[in-house]
Amino acid sequence: MELDHPVALVIGAILHDRREAARVTTEEAARRLRIPTDQLDQIEAGQRPISVSDVQRLCGMYGVCDEAAALTGMGKVAWYPSMRRPGPGDDPFAAPRYDRATGSTERFITVMRQTERVRWLAPSDIPPPLRTPALAAATELPGTAQVTWPAPRPQDVFILDEQTLTCTRHGEAITGQIRHLLDLRQGGAQIHVLPLPPLAGEVIELTLPGGTVVARSHFHPDYQATDTLAATIDNALAGTVSGPDPLEQALAQHTAGERSAR
Repeated sequence: MELDHPVALVIGAILHDRREAARVTTEEAARRLRIPTDQLDQIEAGQRPISVSDVQRLCGMYGVCDEAAALTGMGKVAWYPSMRRPGPGDDPFAAPRYDRATGSTERFITVMRQTERVRWLAPSDIPPPLRTPALAAATELPGTAQVTWPAPRPQDVFILDEQTLTCTRHGEAITGQIRHLLDLRQGGAQIHVLPLPPLAGEVIELTLPGGTVVARSHFHPDYQATDTLAATIDNALAGTVSGPDPLEQALAQHTAGERSAR
């Protein structure tokens, strides 16, 4: 597998989680794989290459054989008709790696649980970890199983577009959602509401113990290096200005609208 790419961090984090869920020690897994324990530690940290056969053996050892294909698939460069094929001089490791297999969102959540920090730029909707049950139900994609997202931590950063709080497509659920965002922020969550560029895409920076990787989208994510994409998060945060609280303003606006509709 070509794992000189940040997606190695993702694969390693998932293997680490699956090993712990199976209650297999690092020593036992390394012994059965016939490698030193420190090499398995490096694989789980995304800092050492791993072969396709070893991924398959580990997944079999952990009782998740079906996931081996998804993990090995992330180690390959996938090219779609909408993408330009690599040309002479292009670096194949600079290309994104995709997780299009069943369970991609659950794997993304697995990686999130092992992060030291998450920075999430969400220009078009409320990020799932911040949603109330009512909004989660209203925005759930058809055919997707309900999943549990990690609660936001004080070190995590979420950047929302101010237009998200004024849209009416979620109906009355958005009023409770705004109150929930205020409660989360009072509890320490870093939630910024800013005017974002209309064509900005979702970007999630995941800082893991072994390094940092950036994903575009939490649903069927693609994983890339951090340089350019992380800069979009930095640039958005640099646009933070003091003034009236957008969350308080949005709550007052929706509350007034609901009163007048009665």
